[in-house]
Amino acid sequence: MATEELAGTKRLALLGVLTALCVVLRIFKIIPVPNVQPVTTIIMLTTLFVSGGMGFALAILTMIISNIFLGFGIWTIPQILAYGGCVLTILLFKKLTPLTKWFWLQLALVAFLGIEYGILVDLGMTIFGGLPAFIAYWAGSILFDTYHAIGNVVFYLLLYKPISLALKHLFED
Repeated sequence: MATEELAGTKRLALLGVLTALCVVLRIFKIIPVPNVQPVTTIIMLTTLFVSGGMGFALAILTMIISNIFLGFGIWTIPQILAYGGCVLTILLFKKLTPLTKWFWLQLALVAFLGIEYGILVDLGMTIFGGLPAFIAYWAGSILFDTYHAIGNVVFYLLLYKPISLALKHLFED
């Protein structure tokens, strides 16, 4: 098997495993607090240590497959786009800062992603109700976005070492 094929096979297998992990952890909440789940953390680590394309694919697949079980609705597209925005933010920080070397910056960013995700989903809902819908969704989600941000930091502290080491090891030459 050619080296390129092996790399492609590894990436596809990794995407399948990470998607399954994110979907299961999103459906079967391991912490009974709204918006606290490790999906954002896993997407950030994947984007940082594999690629932006893998981060986007993981985000899209996670939201589509988990919403098969949790329910599709007008919120599904804004959720996918919001995670796409989060991946773009990670890539921007990775390009403009030494993000992979500054752990404290990674923690600040993963916390910010919890807020960003919520605001982007709320903005996505303006399509269906204009500015009043955004204000209502945003006002109703501030507490949940805060939970998301705090949860992201806790999960990042727990998952950084094992996931980053596994990803680095998997793609060593």
